[in-house]
Amino acid sequence: MSKLHEILHPDSEISRTSAVEEVKQETDTELWEILEEKKDIIFSDVAIEEVKRLNPNVQIETDPDRWFIFSSVGVEKLVLPEWFYYNQKNGITNKHNTKSGAYVSIIVYPISHYDPDYL
Repeated sequence: MSKLHEILHPDSEISRTSAVEEVKQETDTELWEILEEKKDIIFSDVAIEEVKRLNPNVQIETDPDRWFIFSSVGVEKLVLPEWFYYNQKNGITNKHNTKSGAYVSIIVYPISHYDPDYL
């Protein structure tokens, strides 16, 4: 399990700060500075990739910043990772399900709203 997956897991006692420091020690400093600026996007990436993996027969597209997904099925039909749920305010989220306080919020739109030329 990757460090990012560990942070997202509901039983994680790893704080975002300690995980950031641990990963930072194992990573090239210049690369880490770039990743640190994008850490919220990285957490969204992990969650989106997990949703895609759990729904192999569903067309799922994302916006360039990975804050939204466009799905060929309604969100109620998507299989979500066990520690995630959906609500209208936060979209697909694990808010209130992590000990670390780090959470993901991904808004879901129908695939008909996906326009790669616009994004």
